[in-house]
Amino acid sequence: MYRIAMIMISAVVMGCSSSKPLTAGSPDSAASQLKQRMEKLLKRGYMFGHQDDPVYGTTWKWDMDKSDTKLVCGDYPAVMGFDLGKLELGSDVNIDGVPFSRMRDEIIRQHLRGGILTLSWHPWNPVTGGNSWDVGGNAVAAILEGGAQHETLNRWLDYAADFLNSLVTDKGEKVPVIFRPWHEMSGAWFWWGSGSCTPEQYRRLFRYTHYYLTGKGCDNLLWAYSPNSEADATYERYMQYYPGDDVVDLLGLDAYQFSSDDTYVRQLDHMLQLVERAGKEHNKLIALTETGYQNVPDPHWFTGTLKPVIDRYPICYVLLWRNAWDKETENYGPAPGKACNADFIKFYNASNTLFINDIK
Repeated sequence: MYRIAMIMISAVVMGCSSSKPLTAGSPDSAASQLKQRMEKLLKRGYMFGHQDDPVYGTTWKWDMDKSDTKLVCGDYPAVMGFDLGKLELGSDVNIDGVPFSRMRDEIIRQHLRGGILTLSWHPWNPVTGGNSWDVGGNAVAAILEGGAQHETLNRWLDYAADFLNSLVTDKGEKVPVIFRPWHEMSGAWFWWGSGSCTPEQYRRLFRYTHYYLTGKGCDNLLWAYSPNSEADATYERYMQYYPGDDVVDLLGLDAYQFSSDDTYVRQLDHMLQLVERAGKEHNKLIALTETGYQNVPDPHWFTGTLKPVIDRYPICYVLLWRNAWDKETENYGPAPGKACNADFIKFYNASNTLFINDIK
């Protein structure tokens, strides 16, 4: 039966099957309900999100019922992000040291308080054994069908399926999540990125991941496609790795500020024009799936830099990267003592920025 199932998956991935998957599952699935909810929330504004928000912050870690965001504005983010990196290794903790048992609990807690979840994945290199940033070994070719490490990919996806299917409330309700695998593929820093595989190989990897996890009963996923921001990118470049409407629910963009000039504003505005066009042409939700400015040195960054740009586009959420307690530069959100806090509270109080208390 396993071999038959793999043959069926391979046939569909290669476009040899007449069956067509539903990206958000059946109309009553957790994923479909989340998609409908996000479409309704768009009428009110965009949600604020923060990576690893309830598990650690700039000066603390592993406390319960704590959040740098909440400590500053009195409210939790509407969207919380977590990462599955190292799950594929059978590890008890993820790439940032978060126990997967704690992650599961926080995902369920965020869902029960009315919030939304997104999951990224930084898997280790299946050929070299290095981390996601180890681009050696022609790894994508190795894990696709016929490659020497294809069974490794299947094993990884089994681990992922087990975790995703374990996101269930005490009442037996599956928690829906926005799943964002193989992100920032248009850059060359990950082993699944543009410097390590062809667009066709990438599309095969994304599609195989979708069909495999769907086949394992993961009907609680909204699938996100999220290239990185690039100077002078074209629409064709943004869509170059797009795996197809049948396996994508949300179109995203990862964009960070690296300098104090207007480069970020100009590039973000340009890229979001492309994302908005893609969303309209393909009838997909759009989001700023990762962004931030390390340590937020500009005290007016939230309302003076970020908000004026994203206000112009119909994004459903914006997610800032994490506030690490152990890395000074990995600090993107508000936190007690930061100079940007007064401005963040203005951002929080705006009528079109949505936090937990706005979306319950």
